[in-house]
Amino acid sequence: MQLSIEPLNHASVLLCIGELRLLSDPWLAGTAFSGGWGLYYDNPEAQQRAAVATHLWISHWHSDHMHEPSLRALAQQRPDLQVLVNESANFSVASRVRELGFRRLITLRERTPLRLAPNVIATRYPTAGIDNMLHLQAHGWSILNYNDCNLRPRALAALARKLGPIDVLLTHYNHAGKLFDARPAPHEKLALWEALCRVTEALAPRYVIPFASTHYYRSVYSRAQNASLLSFDDLQVRAGSDPRLVVARVGDRVTMQSPYALPEIARREPALRQQAESLHEYGESVPWQTLLDAARSRSRSLQRGFPLIGLLLPPLRVAVTDLGRMLEIDLRRGVSEVTGAAHIAAHSKAIMDWLGRPFGDDTFIAGAHFAVCTDDPATIKQWVALCLLHASRLSVPDLLRYLLSGEGRWFLWCRREEIFATLAAGGFRAGELRS
Repeated sequence: MQLSIEPLNHASVLLCIGELRLLSDPWLAGTAFSGGWGLYYDNPEAQQRAAVATHLWISHWHSDHMHEPSLRALAQQRPDLQVLVNESANFSVASRVRELGFRRLITLRERTPLRLAPNVIATRYPTAGIDNMLHLQAHGWSILNYNDCNLRPRALAALARKLGPIDVLLTHYNHAGKLFDARPAPHEKLALWEALCRVTEALAPRYVIPFASTHYYRSVYSRAQNASLLSFDDLQVRAGSDPRLVVARVGDRVTMQSPYALPEIARREPALRQQAESLHEYGESVPWQTLLDAARSRSRSLQRGFPLIGLLLPPLRVAVTDLGRMLEIDLRRGVSEVTGAAHIAAHSKAIMDWLGRPFGDDTFIAGAHFAVCTDDPATIKQWVALCLLHASRLSVPDLLRYLLSGEGRWFLWCRREEIFATLAAGGFRAGELRS
């Protein structure tokens, strides 16, 4: 049976096979991460194509995947669209999906096969705190939307044995957040390409379609990272004559008559041109005292989540660029104003979004709303790791809660390949986390 895959923009694809038309992660226009990211391509047909879907799956709640303006627009057109709602011990997106205007929700639990249609079964495999991949077994096809998942080689190998042969793999290929270690753009591009190759070799698909990576950074603190993003042309050149790699650009359509047939790419005519990069404006400053209050409140929350962490974690010094002042966050001694060298620098509005908003860590870090001000980013990485663990509800009290309930133990067991690989490697590094 014929399979078709249309990259609508960034991580949004429309996958059609038989009676199933599955849409994923529609970010179709506008910006994400509080203006930190923009789309390199404007696809004028994306909204129309998205509306033909029979099912919608949102991989996780980062705003380049759960993009509220795009989802609201889609819900106005198709409130009856069947939405596959991820349910886990740490998060449920059901209430938010209803608020956006969708009426037909289907619970999609971790590693629990769900029949979407005759001869179509979907299984969600979670990783880390929030990321998910979706495995479709449909009419003899095996299709894996790996999305933003980022597993170690040992974990990937174990999961590959579980999944079996994969006909089509969709996976990211660019960095997606603040880079802590400064490297020349060619070196960064090579590292990205090698990472794509490692995932491809570990999962061994018949074909791989790189996607979920057509963003750029809009913050003045991180726009230099754009030079090291892989483009479609870069992928095409590096792929050479490798028949496994299918470079489908935004607006194209890939069709395959069977898992054994060569892919055919219907190129959009005319091809979409890459848009010029725009710059994010942060607006008015946040008062100093408001920042101090937010930092103190967040410090108390981190201390509750990770007791005694202040004895191990060095203080973080944050230069507030628009106020010309330095904030030091010390989980042992408290929050204060200091002078000297900073670890990071950011606008007060971005810092307030980080410290004072739910899930502000992801917006601040993935949105790359800060500059790295030191040649040794070890302290920054430790703070990033701590904040992201806390935001993903992987704090010490959370883990104890998971261990003490059946649902929680299932949550941990569903991540067994990743947990074992992480423990074997001696822990995870913040730079491995994606949006």
